[in-house]
Amino acid sequence: MEQKDYLIGHMEDLADKAVKAGCAASRFLTPAEAQRVAEYFKHRRVKLLFDGGFDNAERVRAVFLNSEWGDYDKENLFSALRIEYRPQDTLGHRDVLGALMALGIERDTIGDIVSEDNSATLICLPDMSKFIAENLAKAGRVGVKITEISLDEIPKREEELNVKTDTVASLRLDAVLSAAFGLSRSKTSELISAGRVSLDHLLCQQPAKELTEGALISVRGLGRAKLLEVGGVSRKGRIFVRIGLYGR
Repeated sequence: MEQKDYLIGHMEDLADKAVKAGCAASRFLTPAEAQRVAEYFKHRRVKLLFDGGFDNAERVRAVFLNSEWGDYDKENLFSALRIEYRPQDTLGHRDVLGALMALGIERDTIGDIVSEDNSATLICLPDMSKFIAENLAKAGRVGVKITEISLDEIPKREEELNVKTDTVASLRLDAVLSAAFGLSRSKTSELISAGRVSLDHLLCQQPAKELTEGALISVRGLGRAKLLEVGGVSRKGRIFVRIGLYGR
């Protein structure tokens, strides 16, 4: 069975479990996997939520709920560990992730790693927290101290966007992409047909695909943009939009 079929098959098993037991959750999914699952379960009778333990998390768990059984407790789904190190040391996301993988930990048991000055916060499955706390003593050459914290103590991750206002002839993917990156329509069509453009984490080769507010566009080699707001129409019939650009 192909990987993609295994993913959906496993999600269907979790949905069935939730109907009987009230709640069932996957391991951590990548943004692309979460988008695929969301599309597949659009019209299913079971309630589906995505939660990464804190707001704006990239890696999330798919949480299936039987509405008749009530809500779920985040503390049962996530643990948070603070990783501290000396002020004179430098530790990046890759260093922490590499150290975890070296312990034999599977990637989908780990959520986001949020970096701060002289510390990082790691989100993981609850049954992994004790193992990590007892075995992660170094990340690369940097010694670390691990402390379990409450989910309320996870640092907030704000989206850092450079916002621009523009007008587009339509909300087609090629039109919004052109406005976002200042490209000609012919260039955007070339990028889309070459398979370099993803929409909401999934490859999209449909220039005419209509976008809605919140749509995330990724262009390999250029960066990412989000359609933040769709406004009114100008006298010339063009649509006002606000677009956020990441890291530009």
